[in-house]
Amino acid sequence: MKSMTGFGSGEAESGEFHVEVELHSVNQRGLQVQVQAPREWGGIDSDVSTCLREKMTRGKINATIRYSRRSPDGNPDANWEDVDRRVGLLQAAMDRHGIQHQPVSAEVLYRILVDSEREPTAPEWESVSSTVFAALEIARDRLLEARTEEGARLHEEFSHRIDLIQRAITRIGKIDEGRTVHHRDTLLARLRKMDLELDLSDERVVKEVAFLADRSDISEEIARVNSHIESVVESLDDSQPVGRKLEFILQELHREFNTIGSKTNLSELSAVVIEAKQELEKLREQAANIE
Repeated sequence: MKSMTGFGSGEAESGEFHVEVELHSVNQRGLQVQVQAPREWGGIDSDVSTCLREKMTRGKINATIRYSRRSPDGNPDANWEDVDRRVGLLQAAMDRHGIQHQPVSAEVLYRILVDSEREPTAPEWESVSSTVFAALEIARDRLLEARTEEGARLHEEFSHRIDLIQRAITRIGKIDEGRTVHHRDTLLARLRKMDLELDLSDERVVKEVAFLADRSDISEEIARVNSHIESVVESLDDSQPVGRKLEFILQELHREFNTIGSKTNLSELSAVVIEAKQELEKLREQAANIE
């Protein structure tokens, strides 16, 4: 089981270029890839999407690709005059708007460095493509690791809440065992209030009790709930994407508990149904994040 949410980054270098790739992933019914890269590389979206589709089937993934040219000694180079100019502009803007000078944070300085490293036009795609995809594959693998780790946490959450739902349906079954007798006693009590005393062997009473018992029978719903729970447990350990399958099963479970609730008139049983539906709602929220 894997989550659809996560982050991964990767870097790669050639003799001349340094490339950074960041991947941000959130939940989505299908797989959607959005690429932010130099406009001169406008045709790479399809290739980037193909690379990610090899390992992922669902999620909205934002891919940000940055590059910088390296100095002759192999270290990342920077236009220090431009960096100093940008920092000066930032401080001047603070003075202009009456903002007290603060030390430039590492995040702000990083953004200034990145901006200063950008050239007016990007290099030819052919000269940097292999470096870009090397960084992209590293970022993709790290994103997969993050999605797998989050998937393990979701697995634990599902196992816990499915166990609570299993306990709830077991309690419902035990409470339901005495419901036919309850219906009979309720019917006779109502008849006595109307000064009508009927023999329990009276065919009319027997038929009425049988009718009420059949109309409120929940044995089939209990059996289907147990079957759906087994399907969820099996799906949790499936190596294939199971998010959509789990969403469908949880929808069916919700429907069965709704039916059980509508067929019963015991407050004790209704309370357990409500507890189970609350756990189901929490699982439905989590299932939306599963690939």
